[in-house]
Formats: sequence, structure tokens, C-alpha cells
Amino acid sequence: MPTSDYHNHARWPLPQGVVDLFYEDAAEKRHLEHSLRRLFTSWSYDELIPPTFEYADTLASEAGTQIAEEMYRFTDRDGRTLALRPDLTVPTARVVGTRLYDQPMPLRLFYVGPVFRYERPQAGRQREFTQAGIELVGAGTPAADAEALALIVEALRLAGLQQFQIVLGQMAFFRGLLQEIEASAEQVAQLQSAIDRQNPQDLTAALDDIAAAGDVRRALASLPDLHGGIEVVDRARDVAMNETMASALEWLAAVYPWLEAFGVTQLVSFDLGETRGMQYYTGITFKGYTAGLGFAICSGGRYDDLVGHFGPQQPAVGCALWLDRILLARQRQQGRSQLSPASVLVAADGCPALAALMSAWRSRGLRVELDLAASSPAALRERAAQRSIVRIVRCLGGDLVALEAEGAVRELSLDALAREADLWSV
Repeated sequence: MPTSDYHNHARWPLPQGVVDLFYEDAAEKRHLEHSLRRLFTSWSYDELIPPTFEYADTLASEAGTQIAEEMYRFTDRDGRTLALRPDLTVPTARVVGTRLYDQPMPLRLFYVGPVFRYERPQAGRQREFTQAGIELVGAGTPAADAEALALIVEALRLAGLQQFQIVLGQMAFFRGLLQEIEASAEQVAQLQSAIDRQNPQDLTAALDDIAAAGDVRRALASLPDLHGGIEVVDRARDVAMNETMASALEWLAAVYPWLEAFGVTQLVSFDLGETRGMQYYTGITFKGYTAGLGFAICSGGRYDDLVGHFGPQQPAVGCALWLDRILLARQRQQGRSQLSPASVLVAADGCPALAALMSAWRSRGLRVELDLAASSPAALRERAAQRSIVRIVRCLGGDLVALEAEGAVRELSLDALAREADLWSV
């Protein structure tokens, strides 16, 4: 087989829904992951690293029908069915319920890692993607919800997105409405889909299918229009039909002053038509959207029953960001970032004393590339131009080196080079 055939990626295809990342794409993703870890830690969250696969029954137990259908399943040698994790909230709930239940509450945990779902691949929606998120367990208060929202706003700002909005819903309000009707799970799913699409004809058909009438029909039909600022809560009170719905609205009203205190109200809007999400959500739900993408870049909500499925009951709220989508949106908004060039190209052949200087420069954060080919001065200049390297250091023998920068060449002693390098910016 000709060597060139090995460079034809069409001969060695990847499975649908996974991608290779290299050069600036890999560097950009790792930099974002590192920045988010530092941010979460600064808010007193501790990292959790759950396994990549678990027993399928564990992961599917509370994830909801759609996610359960999208899980990658396989069988081990003992005949047990395993699955790759489709999200990181359920594993976090399992760890808290079985391992950390006796720790002082609240627990603040974060994670950064890949998850896997068998869904139709498209730009920004792969079958393997990275989630970075937080889970605040053991705090069942509006302030806890506001902290999660404020932290996610800070994370999206840190990611460099130029425009984004968090849409805040309340699953408890919708579930209160469902108490007033008799409908199958399939009918509820059709109703949620019609509300989500804001299609009047589909919504009318869904309401007819469950024979909704009177105040119930009016309340359900109003959901697509209940979006905007905090005034939405007052408008929704006109259609609240029971204590569950009223309490859900009072909860949202109590979250708002905390959002004001965090200074994020201009980036958060209310939408009581936001009724779709993970099956385990019991209170607020939210999604983040940004310019250039037609789907959410993050989502989250309150899930007060999930931890109790694995151990002692604990209230909880959390959110996950889809890093692949965020990076795609950032590229569309700002353009692709460039790979950071090396600061120095060093030809140290015959001058091993330069190795000590290179180590010192790297420890300061400079990016240093060592020439391993005993290249000529002309070849070094060509290499530096190709790689946008701003300085070349060549060994001249003994204690002398040549420093090339900005088109000029100077002879320096190693001591003089070390002093000058202390002034180079990282």
C-alpha cells in the first residue's frame, strides 16, 4: 500500500457522531475546560469524576424515556447490561445518595467530561460531547437556584460568548396544570411538543385530544404567551388553578431578588411555556441560547427527588454546559482562534548549556521549541516564519549565541541572553 494512502482519512472513517480534535481546536477546548474548572473552584465547588460507564439500569432509572432510548448499551462478560453515561447529573445523584449522604450539606460539586447519546449528528450536536456542569445538593431554597443561574451566566461570559440569554421556566407550574386533566404520557408529550413549537394548530389539536375545556383549556393555551420579564409571574397568577401552581409562581418571585443581587437579571428571561426537559426536574428549569446556534448551549433545573432514588432524600439544583456547542458558537461569533506560536526556536546543537535556559523559560510560561535537525540558519528562519515564531536562538560555540528577533541578529553571551530573556513577555 502506498504511504500516501495512509493520509486519506476516507479510508479510515470514524463512526458517525465523533470527531478528531487537534492543533487550535484541541488547545481551545482544553483552555476552556481549564478556565471553567478554575471558575467552579472559585465558587467553592469540588470536582467529581464518575466512571464513563455504569450499569444501564442505574443510568436509565430517572433519566427519562428519550435519554434512556439514546443510551449506548453493551453487555459485559458476566451478561450484565452496561451503558455509557448520557449525562452527568444522574451519576452525581448516585454518588451523593450512596457515598456522600453523611457529609455536611449543602454539597457543591462540579464535573467536566464526555457523555454519549445516540442521536442524529449535526453541527454542534455529536454523539460524543463534553459537558461541564455544577450540582448544588442539599439546598432547597430560591437562593440556591439563583446561585446556579448566576454561576452559569459567569461561565458563559468566561467562555467569551458575545450574546446569550438564559430562559427560565418552572416545571412545577406545568405539573400543577396536569393535576387538572386526565391524560396519558403520550398525550402529555404531544401537548408539551405543541407548546414548545408554539404552533397554534398543533396546540389546539392536543387540547382537543385531552378534551380540555374551560379554565384548564385557557390556562394551557396561554402557556406559549407567558414569556418575558418578571411581570410574567403576575400574568400567570391569573391562570393558576391550584396550590401547586401558585407555589411555583411564588418560588419564581422569590428567586428574582437574588438574581438582581447577582446582577444577572438582564440576561435571564421567564418562559412558562418551557415545559420540556429531563424527566427528573421538579422545579425551575432553564436553558441558555446564543447568537449563531438554533439550539441550547446549556440547560439545568431543580430535581428534588433524584438523589432520594439512590439514598436519603436531598433537594438539588444543577446545570450542564455543552462545551462543543459553546466553542462552535464562539467561532461563529468571533472567528477561529489561532494556535499560540512558540516564543522561541532554539538551535542548541553543540551548546547543551542552553537546555538549562530553556527549562527556565518554560517554567515562566514561554513556549519554547528545540530544533532537533541541526538546521541551517536559513532553514531555521523558514521554520520560524511558517510557525510565526518571534525569536531564534542559535549556538555559536563556547559561551556565545546569536539572537534573531524583528529582523535583527545580535551576538550575546549566555548570561546576557538570560538577563534579556527575563524581559520577554509570556
